[in-house]
Amino acid sequence: MASTTSKQLIGQFVAALAAKQSTPGGGAAAAVGAAVGAGAAAMSARYTQRKKDKESGAAKKADALISSMNLEELIDLADADAAAYADLQRTWKEEMPPEENAAIEAR
Repeated sequence: MASTTSKQLIGQFVAALAAKQSTPGGGAAAAVGAAVGAGAAAMSARYTQRKKDKESGAAKKADALISSMNLEELIDLADADAAAYADLQRTWKEEMPPEENAAIEAR
């Protein structure tokens, strides 16, 4: 991996996702999507702190939601997906005859 997902600009990540390369792939896209969704949920929950929200118990539930989310962990899962796929690819190469591996590498 050239850089970790958390260090990339969103445009860089999307361009890498669209490129003809094995990573980032669907797992990384899902992890980043989950992080974006969780970030939006946390933002909404932070607005649930008005007096009536506190009186109704909604603010307490919003605080619990915010506390339960780890956005950094979700982003880290994108990098974990790429690492796992790289490990998987190595097993494929180890099991292949050298000429078949060379043909794949030439693509």
